Amino acid sequence: MAIVPRIVGISPGDHGCGRTLTWLIQGAVDGGIRSLILREPHLSRPAYVELARRLSPLLTDGPILHASHPDALAVAHRSGWGLHLPSTVPWEGVRPRVSGLLGMSCHTVEDLAKAAACGADYATLSPVFPPLSKPADTRPTLDVDGLAAAVELNHLPIIAIGGITADNAQRVAATGCHGVGVIGDLFPPDVDSDAVAARANSIVAAFQRGH
Repeated sequence: MAIVPRIVGISPGDHGCGRTLTWLIQGAVDGGIRSLILREPHLSRPAYVELARRLSPLLTDGPILHASHPDALAVAHRSGWGLHLPSTVPWEGVRPRVSGLLGMSCHTVEDLAKAAACGADYATLSPVFPPLSKPADTRPTLDVDGLAAAVELNHLPIIAIGGITADNAQRVAATGCHGVGVIGDLFPPDVDSDAVAARANSIVAAFQRGH
């Protein structure tokens, strides 16, 4: 079984919509991030598989496929790559079909308990801060105190997401969470590969200082 990563990039969902993610992911890898949740639900199955195959050699254990794509479970089952389930997708019966890492999106302590019971290897917990990738998101945030309380109550590795940046990653790490996932701060609009590498390096360094 693959090791649950500490720092996870989450793709922004716009591959082929004015930019090519392969170059940006290469930048993230150059900056020290070697794990990625591939969240590109708009792609056709052939395009999704092709992108995953192109990215796989860059990543430690291949991509973790986000199940917002309708073919993600089938592709994960055949490839041995990981799978990440959003909170809106049924979780029951998925574990036996996934030999790679299985992650689940959680927003409450009850969600975390369900993820553990379903055999997840890790859970993301969000939003810690207002998500940079979803400026219209008005959900209440956990902040570091809520995150720390959830970590204390659970044994499942928790990856904190939602507004994670190099400026707050050290504080987030100090809660004892297993890791962080980054979307908006890593892949903002008009960023290039070199800028992604610099952003990734700053986030990795900040998390390591706090952990």
